Amino acid sequence: MAIKLLIDNPKQVKPIKLYLEDHNWLNKSFKIQKKNDIFHIFTNLNEIPSQLSQYNHETYEQEDDGDLNTKNKTTTLTLASIITDYCHANNIENIEIPKRWSIYPPMILFNSTGSTSESNGHPTSDTIFNPQHQKLWENVLSNQKSIFGTSEITHIALNKPIIESDIMRRPHNLIPIIGDFGPDISIDNKPPSPTESDFNRAFWCHVIQNGIYQTWAPKYTMFSRGNIKEKKRVLDWFKNLDQTIVFDFYCGIGYFSLSYLKNGGKLLCWELNPWSIEGFRRSLEKMKINHKIYTSGDKFSINDLNQFDACLFLESNEQITTRVIDQVEDNSLPISHINLGLLPSSKQSWTLANNLIDKSTINTNVHIHENVHIDDFEKIKTDVKKVFTNGKVLHLEKVKTFAPDIWHIVIDIENIKSC
Repeated sequence: MAIKLLIDNPKQVKPIKLYLEDHNWLNKSFKIQKKNDIFHIFTNLNEIPSQLSQYNHETYEQEDDGDLNTKNKTTTLTLASIITDYCHANNIENIEIPKRWSIYPPMILFNSTGSTSESNGHPTSDTIFNPQHQKLWENVLSNQKSIFGTSEITHIALNKPIIESDIMRRPHNLIPIIGDFGPDISIDNKPPSPTESDFNRAFWCHVIQNGIYQTWAPKYTMFSRGNIKEKKRVLDWFKNLDQTIVFDFYCGIGYFSLSYLKNGGKLLCWELNPWSIEGFRRSLEKMKINHKIYTSGDKFSINDLNQFDACLFLESNEQITTRVIDQVEDNSLPISHINLGLLPSSKQSWTLANNLIDKSTINTNVHIHENVHIDDFEKIKTDVKKVFTNGKVLHLEKVKTFAPDIWHIVIDIENIKSC
């Protein structure tokens, strides 16, 4: 059995094909196929490497070169075949087969279709994630090598959208299917206070994107696969950050911060969710990066960056005023980038970021993340320029869609340092 990648974004097909070719992983005996808006890219891999684990994939049979009629034949043991057989045996009719999932070792995470109720008399794919179908998912897990090309999955879950009102961006709608994901947590906006024992008992998964290791506890921390494009852009566009400082106002598990770090920047990062900070810490430990975590009341000096490459603050980013702005002179810090990665809007921190720019000795790029309707792109750029009066909009990046015509965008604005 070999692996084929299932790609739903046409723009990813060519770069993935080139990546496979560069690593001699592409099976050139098979043409790329398009079925039901999904592109099938055939590889000669028997197991999925971590570099490709973010993509959906399944196995196929490699036929002899002379058997042209069966060359594109796939194995009958697929996720669809197992679910179909189960539904037939249990008199479940017209089930919609899940089409989207991600593998974050040792977890596979299925994407919700948005409903667990019947539509037009037909059950949606979410229906089969009901606990009463536990035996189905145990069967899927026992056949993971054939279905997904890996043998390391221990946990299965269904992912639903996060609650936008949750300032700590916790995945309250994660539905565990197989495996212990940890104790339940209440839905409120009060920062939880997990202990070291809680961290050790929790389930952690990981992914490697663009050569960068990231880990998180999916019960308590969100992760967006769609941000990989923006992480890659940071790596490709903003190089040579040695001897500069990068501020990340909403760092999470290090989603974008780690890309700036890889390019040489020193990090000052803020986050309210202790589970996210713990995931960030574990990634830094894995990368052998000198770092320190500060909580409310801990003393901090900007000179700490002489000892640490990353300083993480488990507190509101409002403390940037007392931690930095009130403590250092204007034109004293080489601030190269400020990342404002909060969705649906980071507007609440625009003024704070603009005040921080006064402390910089160099031109500072601010990266403003927003969810915006496509008709309002020009308006949001105008709004940005009203706050960052010394700034110039360099670029508007469309990262991913959240709803019809609603885009997660990033506006790059360069603030020119006057002589």
